[in-house]
Amino acid sequence: MTELLSADEMRRLERAEIASGEVSGLELMERAGQGVVEAIYGAWPELEGKRGASPPHPPEKKKKKEASRAVVLCGPGNNGGDGF
Repeated sequence: MTELLSADEMRRLERAEIASGEVSGLELMERAGQGVVEAIYGAWPELEGKRGASPPHPPEKKKKKEASRAVVLCGPGNNGGDGF
């Protein structure tokens, strides 16, 4: 992972953006959440449009395949809101 901004830099940018009146905090969280969804769909494109779906399992397993999962950890603060 490449860090583009520090946490303090990101907070300052978010505050400035919200203060500009161009976007709300909720809109910023929704954008971040959409980014998480797009990353999951990038890993499992067959899930797109299937709300609450689990990674698909083929009807017949001819080869053993390691199961993959995406986990979004949500803590307090804005990052937790982004994840939810």
